[in-house]
Parts: sequence; structure tokens; C-alpha cells
Amino acid sequence: FRKRMPLLELQMKCELSGLKCLKLDPATRLNIKARFPNGDIHNNLWLDRKEEVEVPGSTDKVNLIVKSKGSKQHARIKIESKDYPDYEEKDNDFKTYAVLDCRGLEVIEWIVHAEGFTAETSSGESVDDIEFEDGEYYGYDEKGDSETSITNIETRIVKVKASKAKRRGKK
Repeated sequence: FRKRMPLLELQMKCELSGLKCLKLDPATRLNIKARFPNGDIHNNLWLDRKEEVEVPGSTDKVNLIVKSKGSKQHARIKIESKDYPDYEEKDNDFKTYAVLDCRGLEVIEWIVHAEGFTAETSSGESVDDIEFEDGEYYGYDEKGDSETSITNIETRIVKVKASKAKRRGKK
């Protein structure tokens, strides 16, 4: 019986105006910043749920393996959750986008990019050309004759107990 490491949830919240919901394509890679036990920080790691690699000396499969400079140990991350949730206009709190099992490193930041995001306007139009400028998006809904926006994007990393995270990832 091995003690499980705490799982980490990547969470996001934002404010939607003139948009019914914000969706993240399930194939979208996630950009994170991580800290190794020796204090080194890696500012640009990418997680891809479709990419699985074998852990050296094990039968385990994970989504990312990386080594810190001078370390003999491989750090690894496995995405435990299945899909990304839709963020709806009525939502005003953090939603969990990914549950991560991390070994040998700690995720310290999720860097959100516009890549993979689509939205639906209040009038039912699809918006697939979302570009964040200074972390915000502003557009116009022709059909609804109104402005649209995604503002106040915040992310956080939350440690959770394994049993709670397993349930959440299946929603």
C-alpha cells in the first residue's frame, strides 16, 4: 500500500458578458509552470491528455515526464480527469479544468491561452476566433447586436484528497 500524493486541480474563473458559455476543446494542451524539489522552476511545460509516455523502469503511463537539471529522478504528471467543463455566464466561482497526479514536482501556475477556447453568444452564435489581449477578450455579437467579453480571468492550483478528485473528474 503506497501513500498517494495529493492530487492538484487546475481551476479557472472569469466573467462572461454577452456570452452564454465558454468551452475548452478536449484536445487543448495546458501550459503550466512547475517547481522541482531542488527549487528549480520550469516556466513552460505543456500537458497533452492525448500524449502518453511510459515511466522509465515502470509500466505506468503518464502525460509528461521531465527531469530537473542535475537530477537523476524523472518528475511526472498524469492527467486524471476526463474532459474540460463548460464555463457558463451564470458561473461566478472557480471550476476545475484538470485533476493532476504530480510526482517529483509541484505545479505552481496554470497559464491560460486563447488556444482551444470557443464561446456561444447569448443569441446562439458560435465564436471560434477568441484571442486574448492582455488576458481579456472583447468581441461583438452581430445577431444579438451586443458586445461580448471574457474578463477577469483567474486561475489557481488546489490540493485535493484522492477520493474527492476522482469523483470530480467524472462529472
